[in-house]
Amino acid sequence: MVSHEYSGNDMLEENWLHDLYIPSFAVLNGLLVEIILDQHVYGALIAAPAVATGLYLLYQYKSRKEIYRKLNLPEHQGVYDGIFTKVRNVIYRSILQDRVWNYVEGHSEEGNADSVLAAFDDYCYNYEWTWAVGDQKGAVLAQVVQEVSPKIALELGTYLGYSAIIMAQNMPSDGKLITLEPNPKSAEIAQKIINRAGFGKMVTIVVGYTEDVIPELRRNYNIETLDMVFLDHNKDAYVSDLNRIEKGEFLHNGSVVLADNVEIAPNFSEYIRNSNNYKCNFYEGTVQYGVGVIDGMERGIFKGADMFSGMTLGL
Repeated sequence: MVSHEYSGNDMLEENWLHDLYIPSFAVLNGLLVEIILDQHVYGALIAAPAVATGLYLLYQYKSRKEIYRKLNLPEHQGVYDGIFTKVRNVIYRSILQDRVWNYVEGHSEEGNADSVLAAFDDYCYNYEWTWAVGDQKGAVLAQVVQEVSPKIALELGTYLGYSAIIMAQNMPSDGKLITLEPNPKSAEIAQKIINRAGFGKMVTIVVGYTEDVIPELRRNYNIETLDMVFLDHNKDAYVSDLNRIEKGEFLHNGSVVLADNVEIAPNFSEYIRNSNNYKCNFYEGTVQYGVGVIDGMERGIFKGADMFSGMTLGL
């Protein structure tokens, strides 16, 4: 990777980039997809300065960190990552999932899960932010999985397979992980990344929606109970999907529920902490890949099913 050094004068000389790009960011973020798909002429004119600046920055620097420095922005301003991803989609005529896979495939060793995760992290820290759990919270996930040692685990929200690899790494060798993903393209790339890490046989990706799949786990996948559940999907669905798991009687005494991004998951922490069915603890952290926003993970150890009536929310 090419390294660039910047002086204070460089920053002052390039302030036109900051002044041009930042005011048009909000407009561009909302209009770019419509411009591309619907050819909105006025929207294109309004967003043109940000498009041009984004194209220039990506052509010149490519790295997230270098772009932030050039814009004189703190690196944790991850809100700007979304727009650079959209601009990249146009420049490279590809989508984020494919770019992550291409990088991971080219920078990792077949069958070496650590190298696959390292390549994934390298891409996200240096090129494009993703919703993967990331290395810091991934360490918490690994620790919890090691403590639980689940034979059967369920993940809601495969995304690109990063957390599934961490779970499979730390499960018993004869363990089984079922992971749900509603986006077929993400599931396709996740399968490639999981296979490259060497866990294609241990991990089963199910493409579908939780409301359809969870009630059929017993019949379609021969799952009686779950030793662990990891929630990292639609934050608004955490409570309702946990309710489905509870009502299906998939939890046993000692089953562990771990949820990521609980700071933005409505009612989840309140629900699980106020339930007499769980012993809970909270892991404080930040949003992955240098965004710097406060975030956290909540763990609940299931104690019993006598209080389900009256505690369900969101169904």
